[in-house]
Amino acid sequence: MKSKREIERTLKENKGADFVLPMTWDVMFEQMFISEEAMPLLECIISIFGNVDIKDVKGKVRLLPNELKQTSAKDTRSKSDIIADYFKDEKNIDKYIVEMNSSQTMPWRNVFYAYKVAGGGISINDDKYVKAYDTILIDFNTFADNENDLIEMITMRYKTGKIFDDSTKIFEINMAKAKDMSYNYADMQEEQVAIICRMFMTTSLLELDKESNKIMSKNDTEKLVSRAKELSSDDGYIRLFNEEENYKELIRNTELAEAHEKGKLEGKLEGRLEGIELGSKETKTEMAKKLKEAGVKISIIAEASGLSMEEIENLK
Repeated sequence: MKSKREIERTLKENKGADFVLPMTWDVMFEQMFISEEAMPLLECIISIFGNVDIKDVKGKVRLLPNELKQTSAKDTRSKSDIIADYFKDEKNIDKYIVEMNSSQTMPWRNVFYAYKVAGGGISINDDKYVKAYDTILIDFNTFADNENDLIEMITMRYKTGKIFDDSTKIFEINMAKAKDMSYNYADMQEEQVAIICRMFMTTSLLELDKESNKIMSKNDTEKLVSRAKELSSDDGYIRLFNEEENYKELIRNTELAEAHEKGKLEGKLEGRLEGIELGSKETKTEMAKKLKEAGVKISIIAEASGLSMEEIENLK
């Protein structure tokens, strides 16, 4: 483990003393949450989405192995970013799955995973199906989404809108809204979720400290920030992060270049089509004029040329 002085020097040499690897990067996200220092943040997340006082969550959360057994080759990637048990009381447990998603296909995979986890809690008691626990999936989505609000909650419902089963809840978080100054938060839950989103997205230690202090104690914040600094000074993580960022930048530049070329080609094609259409109309007009001079009925000329009877009558 690096000393505090070594950590500061590494940060300064690479990205600057204020730099922190964003938790939207999956490696950083997972490494943060498997550490004890991030447990208070996970407890905050459970408190907010479970609508439970943080005092009733503290010390009652346990991280679980994040892989499920694959029963066939058809199984998709049976792994989540974070999965944890929340012991509400002696008899009731909730399972929380927390995911960081960079593409629109990932939430679909996560829903499959969530229902697979939920299915593991079904048992038979007195010839009836009984669920041993509730399952809550929280998808933090970094991809662009202009349609949805900050928080969208999904459950199984009848066509009428009546809830069929709410033992499995899915929360889709549109992280872009957390930095949208024009977005109006619907309630306190959205305000708190926005703080967590900004904590995940920031590359500034000062901002991480500032946002963390809004929902966590000073002591918990110091531990979280210290862990983030330690991970952000790891040479291997820095190199891997830079490589991925360079790769993403290459993809973005390629997509922009392709879009530019596509626009140029579409412009040329549109011009050619307009020319063809104009030439085609001139040909039809010449044909209609000759037919009119030959004494062919205007209604027949209109049908043959596609011109209106008024256009044909005005031909000279």
